[in-house]
Amino acid sequence: MLRRLVMDIGPLRDSRPFRNVFIARTVSVFGIGMLAVALPVQVYDMTGSTVQVGGVSAAEGFALLAGFLWGGVLADRNDRRTLMIRARTAAGLGFVLLALNAFLPSPSLTALYALAAWDGLMTGISITALLAATPSLVAPDKLVAAGALNALTVRLGSMASPALGGLVVSGFGVGWNYAAAAAGTLCTIGLLTGLPPLRPVGDEAPPNPLKAVGDGFRFVASHRVVGSLMLLGLLFMVAGGIPVLMPAFATRSLDGGATTVGLLFAAPACGAVLASVTSGWAGTVRAPGLALLAASVTGFAALACLGLARHPVLAVSILFAYGFVQSIEEIMRYGLIQSHTPDSHLGRVNALWAAQETGGGAIGSLGAGALGRYLAPGAAIVVYGTVSAVLALALALTLTGLRTATLRPEPEAG
Repeated sequence: MLRRLVMDIGPLRDSRPFRNVFIARTVSVFGIGMLAVALPVQVYDMTGSTVQVGGVSAAEGFALLAGFLWGGVLADRNDRRTLMIRARTAAGLGFVLLALNAFLPSPSLTALYALAAWDGLMTGISITALLAATPSLVAPDKLVAAGALNALTVRLGSMASPALGGLVVSGFGVGWNYAAAAAGTLCTIGLLTGLPPLRPVGDEAPPNPLKAVGDGFRFVASHRVVGSLMLLGLLFMVAGGIPVLMPAFATRSLDGGATTVGLLFAAPACGAVLASVTSGWAGTVRAPGLALLAASVTGFAALACLGLARHPVLAVSILFAYGFVQSIEEIMRYGLIQSHTPDSHLGRVNALWAAQETGGGAIGSLGAGALGRYLAPGAAIVVYGTVSAVLALALALTLTGLRTATLRPEPEAG
């Protein structure tokens, strides 16, 4: 029983190429997290303006979304190994220039905007190429395990890298933070050069980028499993706005302060980490689509219960459980998307998925902020969770293709 719970590290043990990609991605996640700390700190120190801080973050965020979409087209046309190496090299150059700019007596704000956008663009391209390449590096029955390992990397990185970046900035300055990120990127390039050629198999993406993206949308819309997964992802975009309500919820519903807010933000990530390290059973589920739908309904129902909580311990426990269930859903969704998407479309489909994941938080935040103007924070969370749970249940009843989906690739798309 215990063996079934322990995370399956078979992809790391059995596939050296996947191991190289996994290490490279882990280092990249830490570099991105350190950048996420250093840029706002440097901009605020230079300008004293939160508007400028928001502007630089927005420039990086929009460029990241553009990088996902462009990277998806490139990953379905070109050798993905070469694309990853070039994108990481370009991102590393951006880190070097950020470091040089930081060491100047008067750093340039314009350079910060430009380089933030540059690194966002290159990061988006490299992540998309990496996601598209992964199914070629592991056995089909190890895709869920690979998804769990990737999820663990992202969760741990998002928890630890900002803290590491903060320590470097406070101890040595932002310049050395950028320099450390550049050094890490150099290591990833060395790992990626050891990969075999990873050219996409099947029909090449149309030469026109807009037509290529449109072709990717058409594939998603016409495929009963992949399209259903993307539709379900829209609900998680809505739930992505819940953190906006946490400070008010902690103050008005839980009678807490900054410590309570911090615990509320940390709880889902901790639950997600536990789900990843106990995900050994996930790859053997006979009906992963049904398990994914059940996890979605359960997670949204937990959010609805969160709004009724009036004690910090209960609220943190619910969010921990929500993070656990959400991670299970994410792992299952990864395995299904990779196994049901033909190699010729993996770049664009993963690009759309990554763009949905990234943009979802921003869209959900706008909705949560608007709802919070008219309802108490607890009531707003109840509405969010209840509506999402009902919609997820409706999808579970109507999306028969997803309910019966397995991790065996379909013979034909659509």
